[in-house]
Amino acid sequence: MNQHGPTLPYTTAWALITLQTAPQETDFVRAWHRENPAGSPGVHYDHWSELSAAEQRRRNRWLQRHGRSPVQLLHLDIRLVHSAGVHVLDWGRPPESGKECRPSFQSQPQNGARRGTVQ
Repeated sequence: MNQHGPTLPYTTAWALITLQTAPQETDFVRAWHRENPAGSPGVHYDHWSELSAAEQRRRNRWLQRHGRSPVQLLHLDIRLVHSAGVHVLDWGRPPESGKECRPSFQSQPQNGARRGTVQ
């Protein structure tokens, strides 16, 4: 697994699954992440240009087979992820500049969004 780069931290996976399966626990996830910050909240994307060609091919094969990244397959509203204080590194392709967020996520306003970050 090390050859494929970093994996999703356990606490991030726990937060995402909790937000998906028990949204009434959002306040608990928020409180936990306030006490244990792991980076700026929101969905962030890998820099594909910095990945090896082999890793880009591997990810593209996965995306072609499944249609979305593992994080996107959860169909979480990215506003909820951000408001819960969760930092997520999604290794799917980032949305193109000026275009709406990928359909697997709920859309939201883009004002104040930084490059490579969906807020």
